[in-house]
Formats: sequence, structure tokens, C-alpha cells
Amino acid sequence: MTISSGESKDKTNEYSWSTLQDRLRASVVSICISFPIPFDTEINSMSYATGFVVDADQGIILSNRHVMGPGPSSHKATFFDNQELFLQPTYYDPEHDFSFFRYDPAELKGIEPKAIRLAPEKAHSGLEIRVVGNNGNEKMSVHQGELSQLDRNAPVYNRNSNGSYNDINTFYYQASTTSEGGSSGSPVVDIAGDAVAIKAGGNRAASNYMMPLQPVKYAFDYIRRGEIPPRGTLQVVFRHITHVQAEKLGLEAAAAASEGACVDESTGVLIVHKVVPNGPADGVLQVGDIIIAVNSAAVPGFPELFGIVDAEIGRSISMRVFRKGQFITVHAMVQDLYEIMPTRTLNLGNCYLHDFSFQEAASGSASVTGVKISMDWNGMFPSYEIDQRKVIHAINFQPTPNLNAMIQVLRGIHRDQPLVLKVKDFRDPRDEAMFVTYFPQVIPPILMYTRSTATGFWAVEPVCGLLGAPEPKLGPGLSDAYSQLTTNTDDSFASRIQQCMVCIETRPVCPANGQYTTRRSGTGLVVDPHRGLVLCSARLLPNPTSNISATFGAIQVNLTLAYMHPLYPVVFVKYDPAQLTAIIPDLGLFKPDNRLCVGDPVTLLAGTNSRLKQCAATVSGRQILTTTVCESCLDQVFINTERIILSPTPDPMEYNIGVICVDDQVRGVLLSLPECLHSTYTVKYVGLDIGLILPALSQLRASDIVPNSVRVLDVEFSRLSLATARAFGVSAHRLQDILHSAPEARSIFKVCRILHIRPTDMVSLEIGDIVLQVDRRNVEHIDDIACFDCDLVQLTIIRQGRELDLSIPTTPFRGANTNHIVYWAGMYFQQPYHTVLQQATRPVSNVYVFTFTDGSPIAMESFHRRMFVSEISKHTIHTLDDVVRVAKLVRDPNLVEFNKRVASNEKMISGIIPGRDVVIRIVMLNGEDVLKSFRTNDQYFPAWQLRRGPRIDDNWVLEEF
Repeated sequence: MTISSGESKDKTNEYSWSTLQDRLRASVVSICISFPIPFDTEINSMSYATGFVVDADQGIILSNRHVMGPGPSSHKATFFDNQELFLQPTYYDPEHDFSFFRYDPAELKGIEPKAIRLAPEKAHSGLEIRVVGNNGNEKMSVHQGELSQLDRNAPVYNRNSNGSYNDINTFYYQASTTSEGGSSGSPVVDIAGDAVAIKAGGNRAASNYMMPLQPVKYAFDYIRRGEIPPRGTLQVVFRHITHVQAEKLGLEAAAAASEGACVDESTGVLIVHKVVPNGPADGVLQVGDIIIAVNSAAVPGFPELFGIVDAEIGRSISMRVFRKGQFITVHAMVQDLYEIMPTRTLNLGNCYLHDFSFQEAASGSASVTGVKISMDWNGMFPSYEIDQRKVIHAINFQPTPNLNAMIQVLRGIHRDQPLVLKVKDFRDPRDEAMFVTYFPQVIPPILMYTRSTATGFWAVEPVCGLLGAPEPKLGPGLSDAYSQLTTNTDDSFASRIQQCMVCIETRPVCPANGQYTTRRSGTGLVVDPHRGLVLCSARLLPNPTSNISATFGAIQVNLTLAYMHPLYPVVFVKYDPAQLTAIIPDLGLFKPDNRLCVGDPVTLLAGTNSRLKQCAATVSGRQILTTTVCESCLDQVFINTERIILSPTPDPMEYNIGVICVDDQVRGVLLSLPECLHSTYTVKYVGLDIGLILPALSQLRASDIVPNSVRVLDVEFSRLSLATARAFGVSAHRLQDILHSAPEARSIFKVCRILHIRPTDMVSLEIGDIVLQVDRRNVEHIDDIACFDCDLVQLTIIRQGRELDLSIPTTPFRGANTNHIVYWAGMYFQQPYHTVLQQATRPVSNVYVFTFTDGSPIAMESFHRRMFVSEISKHTIHTLDDVVRVAKLVRDPNLVEFNKRVASNEKMISGIIPGRDVVIRIVMLNGEDVLKSFRTNDQYFPAWQLRRGPRIDDNWVLEEF
């Protein structure tokens, strides 16, 4: 590659830097980027970048590959006069960081952009340049600089990441400018306004990296003719080194010149950096080989080498290389680079799978084979086994070299059959694993995305017949096998507890109740084998949409969510007892005559049905549990609950559930508390009296309907000392009554927080009120005022030093028992649960949005999470059914036709993806009204809803609309 000196600078005075912005204003656009799904090197996300017009007649815009992305995407260009046009993602280079978009020039009104000329020949060291882009999403930011290095190797932005995109096999320019995020894709221009490079990236040291335009111009000539530029590959990563570096490796300049190398005019040679296993050059080239010539032509740089490679696709080329002190000639077949570009992805329960790409194979020196797991949101595979570096190579011992092979394997597997997966880490070939997983009972729609080479759009179609029918019910063979596994001649109480412990795994379908889609596993306790009822902690099942399975010995069965207790971190799940003939002991739970008191010796039993830990402990205290609301997710909180404290304290990492026993009787349970990523809880466990749980269990035993909500006072209580209570106005007579009570009943409770604002005309408790009696009975424990089964309760209270008798209405408290989720435009709608209502200043509807998908239409407009929706496109929204009705009304009727055209690879002009412009009115938790508009994306964000019936055996049912 020839490097010019600074003496060749343009010295004409025809142009001025002061007029540059006016000349380029109409030609540089801001691009809003939406990646709706993860694919190859990119994750689903939303960001901003820059592009510039290179052909005004055809509406062609040049930008970066990482701006377009290799997968499904949506792009909106904003011109300088704020006109917005959706772009067609026409072409991205398989290796290099550039791409071409199209827009329909007829849709642009009032301005006529002029094409910025591509002039790679004008680049030279010392050239004064300007980077004209949208730095930080600010339109028309101009940053000055000077090209200083023209032959650096492509920068490595993400050296330690999970296969993120890095350019290869090209030179890069370097210049010091102040441009930052949002300027990717900006034209790097000289004083004449000609583009000499395209901005690609930078680092924190104010060094910016610009991609040369030689490969861009090569591809551009084909794109203008409506053709795909030929791109060949040897599946090799080359690096450029100087002649000085080559000499240190044994290659003398004179010897290189005698073999045909351009020593005098070149700045160096190319060396083999990586050879992808099983590629065309595997076994032909070796790491460290120095390339002298290809097909008898000198190749001092990347343009010369790949000019030959791109022209010889499907043919063998000869290469003269320097290896271990000798010159040798080798031959390799040039492969079509497009053959190893993934163009399809399968959405299998929000797990995105596609052919492993050359781009990621080259980053890890792995073979281009297998199926990459781009993202597994809903825990299709165990999270401890899977991350974004894993590639599936076999399922049920059948090879899966590509997505087609995987689909054929999956078509032969019943829904209830186990999947034995063989996976490898493409960054570390030693990291190979095999594990077993199962299909969830309920998953979002199974979809196939296929890219059209004519437009760059992706056709989306449902995949039918991928999961076979469930296998027949378990026969006596497996059930008897479980009986043999669990039958124990030891009839001790501890042995019976152990036989009641089962392994439970939960995999959420979608975000709900402040919880995302984290897969969890732990232990549950069978509390009624005749009804198939299992008790587990809310930490194990914080998300009500979860697919739930339990392992009984050698058998895995599906469960349904029976009841999430609104007050305590207790969840009941249910299996079908008919699926098991094994005898699981009935623990015979009953409410004891008295509560556990401080100083009582107890036995703690915890573990699994294969390992039980038994330890002696003492009740060292009883304390009111207080968990705070996480402002990031508003997950369920637990208040007005008295927890049992044991000594020694259990290991917080060891158990999900434990049984507190006295004299072979269950007196309580120890449950782990749920946590979110932002949790600040210092308490990891809560011990609960068995008497608090039995009422809900009795309802589940007596009826097939999910229990009704409990009723509460909608306040939070704290415990007062007797001295403090006296200061608040509690009479000596009342204090004397309390002192005559049993020590564990000497409690006074004060209202410390109002949880839900009531109408001013309603009689209610106030902060500072002290509750002495309920229905003329002294309040001895927090349980006496935590919940009720009546609409009105008679309280004796102290308010501002005066004793009053009040009739206080109670409030229904459903807690977290959500039964309807709607997904539309990337948003997850649900009924507001109690924690949300407690935090909301003005809950205007029964429709709450907890979160939305990154890269969705709503994310492109910088919406807030956690909001109430009151109106969509002038339609009033009261319920989730209203959301479904409006979503059907605003659905683009052209969606089916658009998909057909994309699937048939038909050329189109417009960049508009099916969707509708809608206006949405929302109310934030603080009561602020917000009105926003956005465009839906029906192509990449299909709408669906999850519903669950009122019975404890009802599972979630997914319906597309």
C-alpha cells in the first residue's frame, strides 16, 4: 500500500471549511437504530448513529455495518429539516464495517440532498479532515482532525466479549478528533466535501478509527446496479506487519523482493494471524505464514489480496508464502463468503438460534459449524450451562451442524421428551458440556426469521410441527421406578420429611410482577400428596408466568401455579397425583395450640430428597419482617409478618426451604426471600409459624378454585416499646393489662406507613395510630392485625393521645396472583398488583406496563418503564381486554402481503415496515401525565396474550392476535 506524504495536500482555495456545513447539511442524516432481536454479534438494543447520501437519485445512504446489524432491524433517518424516513437495510458487508441503506427519494419533500462523492484516492497522511455527523445524537456536529496513520490493522473493540463485532482483513485510518457516540457512520471529508473515509469507532484517548473507502467503493459499484458484490474468503484472518517486523521473523527484504514482493513501494507484508478450522485454508496456511504473492501478483496490503480473492470465488489460487525460513507455494480454494453468513434465525420460546457465523468463528478460532445460541431470555436451557459463547453441536446424540439439521432433529422429539444437548464454547474449545433440558409447557410463538437479499428485510413466519404431541401418561414402569427410588425402610420423621422434598425448576414465559425471566431451581415440600400440593418459597417462583416442573426420582412432571400468598413469601404449586403411583407420606400438618417462643429448642430439616441436613437450633428471637420496595422493579414486598429467628443462623446459600420441627411435629417453615438485581435485603430467610400457612392450604384442599384475596388494613405496622407507647397516650390501665399477658404477647403496634391512599370521606387509620384491640380482643401479635376475612373490622385505637373506637373497612389484597398478560408493540401489559398500587399516586386504569423489550418501537421513543396506560389512539383504556381490542384495530392490514413479498425476495423501494402511527397517553407512578407518539412494528413484534383460568389446575394459554 502506498502512503503519501503531507506534501500532496490540497492547496486550492476553491473551498472553505466555513462553508462545509452548508454544503453537506442536506446529505448527512441521523439514524435511529432498533435491533428487535439478538442475532450473531449484536444484541437487541436501540441506539443512534449517522449516515450520508452517496447516491441521491437512487436514495442510497452509506453507514457502518454495526449500524445496520446483521440481523432483523428497523432504521429511521432524520434529515436536517426533521423529515423522517424509514430506511431499507439493503446490504451489509460480511466482514467490513460498512453498509448501504435505501430510501425512496419521492418521499422526501422540500430538500434535495446531494451525493457525497467517495474519494478514497485523496486520503494521505497529514490530510486535514472534518468528521461531520450526529455526535451524541446532536445533528450536524463537525469535528476537525488530521489523518495520521493509514496502515494500522483493524481495531479490536471487544477483545474479551462474547463474539461482538470486530472488523478484520482491512487497513484502518487513525486520527485524533473529539467525535464520540452517535457519530458512527459519519463521513470523513476533506475541504472539498469529498469523503475520504467513514467513521467507525474510537477509544477513550480521543483516537478515532476510520475505515478506508476502497472496499466500500468496490461494493458501491455493484449496489448501484442492483447487484450483490462478489465476496470470497479463505476463512483466514490476516494482519499487516512492517518490513522491520518481517525481518525479525526471518524474512529479509532482498529475499522477499526476489520472490516478487513489492519492497520499495510497500509499507510491509501480510501475515497469517488465524486460520479457521475446517476452512478452505485449514492445513494449507499456518499461523505465522507471510504472504509474498498470490497468483504471481504481489500483495503488499489488504486491497491487493482481496481484489484477487473476490475475483476467484470457486477457484483455486496459488500463494507464495514464507514459512520457517523457506519460500513455498501452496494452493487453496476460494469460498463464497456469503455461504457462511447466517440468514435465518429461529425463535424457540424466546431463545434465538442461528447458524454459527464466520465472524464469530474467526473471533474464537472455531470451526464454522453448529447452531449459536444468541440469547435465551426465558431459560430454555439452564443458565449455568449457557451463555452467548455457546454453540450447540448435537441434540439427543444427533449432530446439528446447522439450523436445518437442528430443526429436523427437533421435529422428531415429543414435547415431553428430554433434550440432551452437547454444547461448546467457541472461545474455549476445552469448554465442552452435555446436559439435559425439557421443552417448557407454554412458550411464546415459535417463529422463523429469514433475510431477503433483495431488500434486507426479514420475513417472519410461524414454524408448525416443530414440537410433537406430548408423550402418553406415565406408565407403571416409571412410577414403580420412582417408588423403588423413594421407598425407605427408615420410617423416622426426618425420613418422611426427606421423601416429601422434591426438586423444582421454574422458567418464566415473560416478565411479570416486577420480575424478569430468570430461570430458577430449588426445593419444594409436598404438603398434600393426595391433592398434589407442593409448598415452595417465593424466591423460587417470583414470576407467576413460570413454566414449573418437579423431579420425583427418575420422573419429571409439569406443575401448575396454585396460589401465590399475598402476605408471605409462600407459593403453592400443584402436580397431578395420577401421574405418580409412588407413595409420598402425608405430613399431617395441623395448627398447634401455641406458637414457638423465644428459647424453644427446635430441629431444622432442610435439603433435597437425596440429601437431608438435620441440625439442632434454638428460637433466638421473633421480629417483624420488613422488606423495602425496589424502585427499579417494584417486586412484591412482605410486611406485617413476624419472622422466627433461629440460632445458629442457616447458611443463606444452602437452602430454599427448611422445616422447623418440635417433637416430630412441623411447627414452622424456613423460606428464602426473593431478590432482584437491585436488592438490598440483609435478611435472606424468614421463619414462619405453620399456622400462618394452613388457612391457605385448607382453601386449596377444599376447592379447585384459586383462593380469593385476603383483606388487609392497607397500612404498615411497627412494634413499640411500652415506654414509648405510654408517651403516645396509652393509659396505665391498658399497659397494666399488657404486662399481665404472657411475655410473648406483650406487644403494641403503631401505624408507621399508609400503603394506599383512600378517599377522604372514608374512615381509615392514620400514621401514628396505635391499635389496641380488634373486635374487643387485645392485640397480642402482629398476626392479629395482618389480615382479615371480613369487610369491616372494629378497632380500638389511640390517636393523638385519645382512645377511640372505629369501624375500619378492609381492602382486598390479591398480592401477586396475576392471570392475564398482554404483549403488544414490545410492551408487557398486566393488571397492577398491590405493590404498584401502593406506590402509584394516581392509578388511572387497570392496565400497568412493567417493562418493554429493548429495541422495540416504544424503546425508540425513550419511554419510561413502570407506567399506567389510559388511552391509545383516542381509545380509552380501562382493562387489558381494551388493549387487545385496540391492538387489533391498529394492526397493519398489509402485514401478510409484506411478508409474502419479502419471502419471495421481491425488490421494493420504501423502507417502511408494517405498522401504524399511534398516540399513547400514560400516567407515571408519580401522577405525571405523558403523551407520546410512536410507530408500531408488526413485522418483528407480533402481539399475543397469556391468560390463566380461575382453577388451580389451569395452566397459562397463549393466544396470538
